Amino acid sequence: MKAWRFYGPGDFRLDDVPVPEIDDCSVLVKVKVVQPSVTETEIIKGPIVSYSKQAAKLLAEGKPVQRGHEYCGEVVKTGRRVTSLRAGDRVTSTGEIHCGFCRMCLSGRYPECSSPLHMGGEIPGAFAEYISLPEYALVKIPDGLTDHEVATLQPFSACVGAVYSAEIGMGDTVVVLGQGVLGLGILQLAKLSLCGPLIAVDVQSRNLELSHKYGASHVINAKHADVVKEISRLTYGEGPDIVFDAAGGSPQHGLSGFETVRQAFEMVRLGGKIIQVANLQGTMDLDIRLFRRKRIRYISPFPGTIEFLRTSAFLVANGRVEVRSQITHILHGLEKLPEAIEITENKAKYGAMNPAQIVL
Repeated sequence: MKAWRFYGPGDFRLDDVPVPEIDDCSVLVKVKVVQPSVTETEIIKGPIVSYSKQAAKLLAEGKPVQRGHEYCGEVVKTGRRVTSLRAGDRVTSTGEIHCGFCRMCLSGRYPECSSPLHMGGEIPGAFAEYISLPEYALVKIPDGLTDHEVATLQPFSACVGAVYSAEIGMGDTVVVLGQGVLGLGILQLAKLSLCGPLIAVDVQSRNLELSHKYGASHVINAKHADVVKEISRLTYGEGPDIVFDAAGGSPQHGLSGFETVRQAFEMVRLGGKIIQVANLQGTMDLDIRLFRRKRIRYISPFPGTIEFLRTSAFLVANGRVEVRSQITHILHGLEKLPEAIEITENKAKYGAMNPAQIVL
């Protein structure tokens, strides 16, 4: 089969590799649609290095890594002990898969697994024609979802984890900084949580139009307004109860660096919560006096677990949240991965919202 393999920053190749084998408890999956995550574009194009220790170890040993974890697949073969899946079922999985053997897993605390397996590290990922995964790692997709929508469920499950971590109370004022895929998902889920005023912030007018459609009570274009002052005005000087930072990250990939994190600390109310959704790299200066004086709770959210993934599939399949309008670029053929990465890395340039998808 064909598979894209990563040999180091900026070095990825379309190779011929054997179709993966399965054991008694595993499943062979044909990849139908796959998309690169923003993090994967950073890793593949370089020079940012944010891959797992396991992937780093493989690369140091001269072994290529097969990435890709946002996908829709179809079961083509099952091991003899597999009972919940059969050929023809559509499936997807999380990017991190609990090991099942550590102390946390044995006590049922799977999100806290001390040695998770990573798709794109120990487990070859979905930038390939076929993948093999253990049965327990896969979620069977209900009817009502397109293959393209299924490929968005893994990042959307991170939105479910973020909103779950925030513990939104009825009537809470919520600000979502960044209206990309994660921000738009969080916005819809916050509305379902019966929050009060819901404020969306972004620099793209098109994204803010979608935010308004999804139920934002106020939208702020950060290009044309002082975000902290405007939110202070909208909250009568008190600040929001909860701020989600879904905009931070590498400026070279069109993200806000640490600027939106700083804004979140300035705007959040006394005793409020900041949920750090965006994947930040490096170190950040933090005013500890502000942190202490305002009694801010700065929270790293739960990861996109298998249960959050099932919830995501249910919500999208039943029309509780909408992702279809965010899918703007669809390519055909696995060989189009470099083009998909280019579009995903430069969404504003190409008018993209969701990562570019590839149909195999």
